[in-house]
Amino acid sequence: MRSSLQQAAVYCLLFVATHFVNKYVLSVLKFQFPTIFQGWQTLVGFLMLSLLVSTRHLPTLLDNTNRYDVANWLPGMMFFVCSIYSGSKALASLTIPVFLSLHNLVTVILCTAQLAIYRQLTSIYSYTMLMMLVVSSILIGATDPYYHMDGYFWTCLHILSTGAYGIFTKISRGRLKLSAHEKMYCNYLYSVIILAPSSYFLGDAVQAGRYPYLYFSKFYVGCIMSGVFGVFLALSNIKLIESNMDKADMAKISGISKLVTSVTSLLFFRSTFTASHLLWICVNHLAAIVCEDSSNIEEVPVLPSATVSNSSDKQHLTQQNSMTREYIKVTVQ
Repeated sequence: MRSSLQQAAVYCLLFVATHFVNKYVLSVLKFQFPTIFQGWQTLVGFLMLSLLVSTRHLPTLLDNTNRYDVANWLPGMMFFVCSIYSGSKALASLTIPVFLSLHNLVTVILCTAQLAIYRQLTSIYSYTMLMMLVVSSILIGATDPYYHMDGYFWTCLHILSTGAYGIFTKISRGRLKLSAHEKMYCNYLYSVIILAPSSYFLGDAVQAGRYPYLYFSKFYVGCIMSGVFGVFLALSNIKLIESNMDKADMAKISGISKLVTSVTSLLFFRSTFTASHLLWICVNHLAAIVCEDSSNIEEVPVLPSATVSNSSDKQHLTQQNSMTREYIKVTVQ
């Protein structure tokens, strides 16, 4: 129990730090070139994973992996790139509380997919909370005193791509033998390959040459810390999932992390809210925390684990073996 609380606290701190640093670079320093910024983050992630493997803190990645599995994971890599690119564009335009509140709509997408694909009905209580998420998200946009059309457009794209990533991860879990860290490694490598040339094709590389803070140390420190925090947040997320924590508890940890980040962001970033706008943000966050069925399918852009189903299978097999041993004892007696 104590270990789980420590893991949850570490995840929450990394979640806050990652979003704060990203927001600082995107909004305060106004470095709004997502192909370069996200390409840098994923390059840092790729190099750090390689370093952790070489120092034996992680097992060897893609050593005995079938190329067929990597090829089949290609849609997941594409959803990942779309998610981080659109998320960067959205966070640059919206406040952290609004961005994280709207991100809770991913839960609605995942639960809808759960109903459509697996025919698993949710409880009336959770259904009510999901509807509350939808209604409050709409009213957040309607009451936003600084409504930014581009910001909401990119947020919608981020929500859809993140939801698609979670659905594809769930569907492919039984067919692919890639571990969570291998998926993370593939995502980062693919992102670097795609985003590096895109920075030239989309003109970000040329415009970044005229960036006013290009030779300021705070810019480079912010970029480095964003990449480092992002990697450790992804690794912390994987560790939480592989700890066999209850899915309802996982949903609460994610919801509380978003709430803490939103509240503390008011102390560091300038933002103006009307009473009604702030009310619906609070309603949205609270509904996300108490929605019990929100983690039946992993949402993440921060990479769900492919070993969760394996661990549940092992638990089921262990239960069967224990029942068999009890039956043998009774028979012998």
